[in-house]
Amino acid sequence: MEELNDGLKIYSEEVRDVLSDPPKAILRWGNTILFGFIMILLLISWFIKYPDIITTQIVITTNIPPEKLVAKVPGKIEAILVKDKATILKNTPLAVIENSANYKDVFLLKSIVDTIDIDKSKFPFEKFNSAQLVEIESVFALFQKESIADELNTKLQPYQVEGSAQNYEAIQLKERLSLLESQKSINQNELVLLKSDLDRYEKLYAKGIIASQEMEKQRLAYLQSQKNYKSFLSTISQLKSSLNELNRNSKTTQINESTATINLERNVVQAFFSVKKAIKDWELNYVLRSSINGKVSFLQLWAENQTVNTGDNVFAIIPKNENGYIGKLRAPAQNSGKIKMGQTVNIRLANYPDREFGMIKGSIKAISLTPDKEGNLLINVSLPQGLETSYKKQINFQQEMSGTADIITEDLRLIERLLYQFRAIFKR
Repeated sequence: MEELNDGLKIYSEEVRDVLSDPPKAILRWGNTILFGFIMILLLISWFIKYPDIITTQIVITTNIPPEKLVAKVPGKIEAILVKDKATILKNTPLAVIENSANYKDVFLLKSIVDTIDIDKSKFPFEKFNSAQLVEIESVFALFQKESIADELNTKLQPYQVEGSAQNYEAIQLKERLSLLESQKSINQNELVLLKSDLDRYEKLYAKGIIASQEMEKQRLAYLQSQKNYKSFLSTISQLKSSLNELNRNSKTTQINESTATINLERNVVQAFFSVKKAIKDWELNYVLRSSINGKVSFLQLWAENQTVNTGDNVFAIIPKNENGYIGKLRAPAQNSGKIKMGQTVNIRLANYPDREFGMIKGSIKAISLTPDKEGNLLINVSLPQGLETSYKKQINFQQEMSGTADIITEDLRLIERLLYQFRAIFKR
């Protein structure tokens, strides 16, 4: 027992000696190794990147997205005018939902309204004597009424007839006035002569040569002539007033003619555009019409007399010219403040596993200024490499391919993240 205790004591003393005076080589190389290990860790944390990612769902489509035609009113399909997978042009009618109008009559009316120049050509109303336009009937009847009124005004020209009568009457008045003006000088001379005779009679009466009866007759003749002359002047004045009034009425007739013509023409144009609007409203309700060039895709196996409900997707139009691809995604509100233009987006398609096909690289092209009603930001993602994956494989495009998108908001190094943590501690 004593040997054991002595041995422990000796061992403890030796250890104490080593610890109290360690070899200098151990201290020097130990610190160097520790410093080197720390530097290696720092270098590794510098080269290793740890990206900050926001994950959401994405749909890839063409820059010109497919058009989906939705039923606006419930009812039966009266006519299907195209076949599935048919290539169509813009504004082609695809189907008509049953309504009280005859769609062929409305289509005929639309074709004429869209091509006719109403200012230069007469509208062929005779083609619609027995047409079933129903909802468009009232505006079409008004258009026909205004067109007939304008046509009658052009043909009969009632204001020109009135104007011609006024011109003829003005000529007559001018002739009468000219005649009276010529007679005026004669009456003036006659009045002067009668005045001279009256003066002579007055001298003879003063000398007592003639009787008073003769004198009174002469005075009466002069007064009668003077009265006739004033009446004559009054007639001339009345003719001038009548001529002036006739000229004023003639100007009024011309103004009324211009006003009536302009109003009739304007009423025809307004009624014409009312017909166009009524046709448009009818089509919006009952006609499914494409607004782009492309290929028709039936979203169900539709047939005539089949019932559709309001909001049903009936057809889709696949654009003929794809013109590149684009991704559309909705980013959640959480951390959405980190999303910026140009950030990288890694896309994994649901139909093409990323382990086998790889990922598609994208870049944020546009961000909506305001979120939608669910609080998500609407983002467009451009695809610079198209549908080529990171494994150099080309994906066959299908409309509205869905998948998962990883938005890389910050591609930070590991050391930067450590520094962020320390900075948060010191700020406290």
